[in-house]
Amino acid sequence: MTRRLAVPLTLTLLAVLAGAQTTSQKLQDLQQQLQQQRALSAQQAQALQRLRERISTLGAQGQAALERIDALAASISSQEQAVQATRARTQAVQVSIATLDAQMGVTQARVEQLQASVRALMNALYRERSERYLQLLAQARTLPDLLVRARYANLSGQQNVRLIQMLRTERAQLDAQRAEQAKLAAELAALQARQLAQLEKLRDARAQQQQLYAQLRQSEAGQRALAVQTQAQQAITGQNIDAIVQNIQQERARLAEERRRRLEEERKRREAEARRIREAQERARREQARLAELARQQEARRRAAAAAAAAQQAASQRAAEASKRAAEAARQREEAQRVQAARARVTAEQQALAQRQEQLDVQAAQAEALAAPLPSSVGALAFPLPGGRVSSAFGASGPWVVLSGAPGQTAVAAARADVLAVTNNANLGWVVLLDHGAAISAYFGLSQPLVQAGDRVERGANVGVVGGSPQFGADSMAMQLIRIDGGVRRVVAPDF
Repeated sequence: MTRRLAVPLTLTLLAVLAGAQTTSQKLQDLQQQLQQQRALSAQQAQALQRLRERISTLGAQGQAALERIDALAASISSQEQAVQATRARTQAVQVSIATLDAQMGVTQARVEQLQASVRALMNALYRERSERYLQLLAQARTLPDLLVRARYANLSGQQNVRLIQMLRTERAQLDAQRAEQAKLAAELAALQARQLAQLEKLRDARAQQQQLYAQLRQSEAGQRALAVQTQAQQAITGQNIDAIVQNIQQERARLAEERRRRLEEERKRREAEARRIREAQERARREQARLAELARQQEARRRAAAAAAAAQQAASQRAAEASKRAAEAARQREEAQRVQAARARVTAEQQALAQRQEQLDVQAAQAEALAAPLPSSVGALAFPLPGGRVSSAFGASGPWVVLSGAPGQTAVAAARADVLAVTNNANLGWVVLLDHGAAISAYFGLSQPLVQAGDRVERGANVGVVGGSPQFGADSMAMQLIRIDGGVRRVVAPDF
């Protein structure tokens, strides 16, 4: 399932993180923004000015190399976004298929049970035709008695019609579910093929990027371009991070309301399905009781027939009665087998209903956990890279800490949180923002996110894989912690 919760925010972040500008244009925009905010120190101003001057002195070859770096980085970022969107949709379709399979199991069991009931009804009507109906009416002694008997006979006929209508309705529902299943299966196959093509394209783009970096390192002009680009991107990184967090803070209330609405819709859907399951369970219970009573009556008739046969002593009647008893015994065995098969079908339906009810109970518990408010106090934070280390302290290269571990290591949530946003930037790699209630943590430099916007993650849950940013390295990521007190946002050093 895609998550509508993150769409407006994601569009905002994409606008903030757009990679279409060149490095020089980004630096110019950054300088203007900082000047407008009146937060540009003399040291920052001089650093930015020196970077822009170094870019202007690179020459045509260096400028072209820098533009190629920017273009490739922007292309890779766009492709990363496309891959993640396809992956999210694939996961949503897989969840829909699993839910539909469970619902089809319930419907299939119900259809089989109704088909058996209708077949039994048709056989009974064929054998008896209209004899029972005429016999019932012929036994009437008075006109009122005749009217009462006719009424009950008609009610029996209406019940038979309802049984057939129920079968028609359930069969139509099963056909619709099968059509939806085929549609989802086709969409899943298309998504998987698209994802494979996207991953191959992304792999080629990354290979081109690595080849370009290797070529640039072989020349002095290329080395100067790479050095300038690295310094410029470091300056841009800090501003991008601040812009992301600022937009998240502004969107926080809307995200919370959207989340509440989505959970309420899911709750109503589960309640409606649970109500249908309870009704089906009650029908199955009544059918099971009817079949049990029918089996009891059959057993009573069998015993009565056996007792009557034993009481017959006349030798002249034994041959004829033996044939009759054999036929009766065969009929009773056949009827007993039908009852046993019907009871097995009802039991299968009850099991399918119970299984689906368990799934709904699990979903309800998960939804309740998601709806629970986050704690008002975050408390001590878990280290985001288990077994890793702080390779660059808070404030050394910006208002964040750089954490290092092993290449491909998985970063985890520092505390219980809601996932506010997941987006990609050419310079920062994948960015994941977690709302802890009293604080927001931002994970930068991930090569692959393992969560989606709208998820609820527990302390220590996997968030993403490190190594997605050229600024932090293949074994590293950056983390920023924002404390929120009375609407005031403060970037602080993490307390781990």
